[in-house]
Amino acid sequence: MNGQILIGFLFYLALLAYIGWWANRYTKTEDQYFVGGRKVHVLAATLSDKASDFSGWLMLGYPGSAFKAGLGAFWAGIGCLFGTLADYVLIGPRLRIYAGKFRAITVPDYLEARLKDTTKLIRILSALIIIVFMTAYVAAQFAAGGKTFAEGFGISDNAGIILTVIIMTAYVITGGFFAVVWTDVVQALFMLLTLIVVPFLALAKIGGLDKATQVIASADPNKLHPFGGATGWAAIIFAIGYASWIVGYLGQPHIVTRYMSVEDPRKLRRPGIFISGIWTTIVLWGAFFAGFLGFAMYQAGILQVSDPEKVIPAMAVELMPGWIAGFVIAGIISAVMSTADSQLLVASSAIARDFYHKVLGKELGKKQMVNISRVVVAVVALVGLWFAISGPKVIYQMVATAWGGLAVGFGPILTLSLWWKRVTKEGGIVGMAYGLISEVIFEAKIYGWAFNPDAPGFFGTLGSWFNGVPVFFINFFITLFIIIIVSLFTKPPEDIVRLHEELFRKVPIETGEKTVMETRAKSQAENVADFLIEKGLA
Repeated sequence: MNGQILIGFLFYLALLAYIGWWANRYTKTEDQYFVGGRKVHVLAATLSDKASDFSGWLMLGYPGSAFKAGLGAFWAGIGCLFGTLADYVLIGPRLRIYAGKFRAITVPDYLEARLKDTTKLIRILSALIIIVFMTAYVAAQFAAGGKTFAEGFGISDNAGIILTVIIMTAYVITGGFFAVVWTDVVQALFMLLTLIVVPFLALAKIGGLDKATQVIASADPNKLHPFGGATGWAAIIFAIGYASWIVGYLGQPHIVTRYMSVEDPRKLRRPGIFISGIWTTIVLWGAFFAGFLGFAMYQAGILQVSDPEKVIPAMAVELMPGWIAGFVIAGIISAVMSTADSQLLVASSAIARDFYHKVLGKELGKKQMVNISRVVVAVVALVGLWFAISGPKVIYQMVATAWGGLAVGFGPILTLSLWWKRVTKEGGIVGMAYGLISEVIFEAKIYGWAFNPDAPGFFGTLGSWFNGVPVFFINFFITLFIIIIVSLFTKPPEDIVRLHEELFRKVPIETGEKTVMETRAKSQAENVADFLIEKGLA
């Protein structure tokens, strides 16, 4: 069986190698290495965005949560879907327009230019947030890869982690952003196919949905309750706890960088929302039902699984011929690598470009910067490898911790800077500093990744009110409030305020060749983008 699985997996690996070799021909400059020269088609950018987003959490963490929590875990899917839509409405088009105007390659590039920060503090804070939490995020993906290899090939988790690191780091170093984007497209399609096929095979194996629910009800009736059996305030908190992923989407550098790379900001609205919305809905449905039905199979004695987060690879091995299971294992590994590669690239840019080049002022040739970035990728991968091997290896918890740090560090300032002309660099500096320090303290020292009633002092009381809600959800709004207050007591540069007004003022309805109905049929973002392109501002 393992030999047949290996054949399917090696075929997939060969495909990735070819894409990395092809992409390397288009990776000669720093701009191409980090944002693909801003020439990425919206279809590729959108699928890459979602593949980077849903990672090993989708293929291992979320099914494992559905395995353990039952129907209530569906709230996490709802939070992810609406978070995806929020990204395309609140972040995507405006960030692409601003990035084009400032010629920004990274999120710190954009924030420094938008807030007109000459102190370099915004860039330093950005780099620290990325290095701390992105390395933790990468470690979570390595742990997910280790679990998948362990279940598919009968090796140890640590051996699987090492294999994941070797495979994934090789093609990031080789191809940069183009390799990441186009391997993500392939990986997104693998993930889609896997999460469509596995739940239907599980339904057929167990004898239908009615049979599955009967088995689950006999084991634990609360798993069939949408709030896990909770009522009143506890039910609301239960739903918030799972759906809280929504706010995190506004601050993930490895996701929003995709918007900066799109060739045309207008396409981030309708085509982007349509493609990502459909893909997201299907894969979340599939991941949830895989875990939900996997628990039924486990209770019925059909499936043997030692770790709930290994339920999908275990189902693939149980339900499919070996060579097809190899493709499914490849699909799971693809989900892991599609996020880890993007995170490594963002971490690389934070160290090589934002700190070494911009803060320290080291002037090097473009080719030298690319080479330094590749060395940094290898170093960050080694640090992530150490954390993955020594950490808890609970994917859902590891991703929530890293996701939360990035959400609080970048989400509030990024959203405000795109929509509020009065936000200031002082507000950004104070808010980002608070976000970095508070997330490290709260998540590492006080709560872990979620509020709990056993935390000391006042936080224990707060923990009892919001027991199970991720710390980052509450902290996101505290950071947002801090940035607003500080910005109101400071003054933004007048030229930046005028630029914001010019870029995003309401575009008048045109008459003549276009009817009012035709013009209004387009979104405001599309009209603004048309106007900017016509005036040569984007």
